[in-house]
Amino acid sequence: MRDPMTWSVPVFRAFGIPVRVHLFFFIVTLGLFLRVVLQKGNPVWWGDVFLFTIVLLFVVILLHEFGHQFGARWVDGEAKEILIWPLGGLAFNDIPHGWRPLFITVAAGPAVNVLICVACAAGLVAGGYLPNANPLSDPYLSRMYGLKEGRDVTGEYGLRLYRPGTAEPVRTSRDDYADWLRGVGRSDAIAEVFPPAENAEVARQAAQKEAAAGGAERGLAPGWAVWLNRTFWLSWVLFLFNLLPAYPLDGGQLLQALVWARTDYRRGVTVACYSGFAVAVLFLVVSIAFNEALFMGLAIFMLIQSTTRLFTLEAEDGPFGYDFSQGYTSLEKDDEPAPRPRRPGPIGRWLQARRERKRAREVEQRQRDEDRKEYLLEKIAASGMGSLTDEERRFLQQFSSRYKNRS
Repeated sequence: MRDPMTWSVPVFRAFGIPVRVHLFFFIVTLGLFLRVVLQKGNPVWWGDVFLFTIVLLFVVILLHEFGHQFGARWVDGEAKEILIWPLGGLAFNDIPHGWRPLFITVAAGPAVNVLICVACAAGLVAGGYLPNANPLSDPYLSRMYGLKEGRDVTGEYGLRLYRPGTAEPVRTSRDDYADWLRGVGRSDAIAEVFPPAENAEVARQAAQKEAAAGGAERGLAPGWAVWLNRTFWLSWVLFLFNLLPAYPLDGGQLLQALVWARTDYRRGVTVACYSGFAVAVLFLVVSIAFNEALFMGLAIFMLIQSTTRLFTLEAEDGPFGYDFSQGYTSLEKDDEPAPRPRRPGPIGRWLQARRERKRAREVEQRQRDEDRKEYLLEKIAASGMGSLTDEERRFLQQFSSRYKNRS
């Protein structure tokens, strides 16, 4: 319980990869859910908010992390575990030391987001709609372009009015729109739901007198198209966010790999971390200016991770201060005294203790696997292969795959 990173629960295993969910993920998503539901004048049904902020967000993040793990396997690495936590997901894996394996493993995550967007866009286009690629748009309004109608359409929470049979918007005043909302029992949705610019651009709903006279048509998209558009929007936003050149986001690690390819490993890490500092400061300014706690959490996370990565960079060098990634020629500098080792700070000591605990758990798990393997081999020798259950066969296959490249 002393290590906050262990406050997670296993949910399932897929493709041989265990998936865990951090307890803080439920806390943060619950906060996002309540922020929308409890917003003054919010007309969005709580079920839609739950499906979007918790279920859909979880699925898209999970698919993104599976992309990283499949990328790790593609470069002959090992996919260990996926952790869904408050600020997204973490894919734990072991990959070969090199800029190319790092680039492929990291790029595989955003590539999954692109595939999701392509699949959603293809479904929408086949149904006669173009998705909305504006990351600043409201996903609940779910505005998109109707190819058959030749005009913008929205979900049930966004109202677009047109002259019957045309793409000409019906313009009504804000007061008319408010009167209509009161007339249909939606006075709680006046003004707060839709930005003033939207009300000035097109009418949200016919005024009560105009609607009664049948003077307007509503541009309404079907439910399946609305949810495909929301899925497209969410995956697109996560794709753009993850490409920010800030460590430890995917964009920061891709930057590290590219700099590493042009120079060396140390400089790649350093550039990525200092880029993370810059983006973290920007996020701090945004969080204070707009009172956004989520941006504050992201900024603190980037600062901690970038600082910690720079601290642990020294530990990745060879013994006596030599950097073996540059080759063995550095050993010729025998006349220079070895630098005094730097004592790690509190974060470094915490990470070191965490690595040691993780290493101990891996040793214990391997011993348990070895014991079970010996038991099953004795069982095969005594009764034959047919005596094994399906689960025991899978265990032997996974054991062979997991430890085949280990000494």
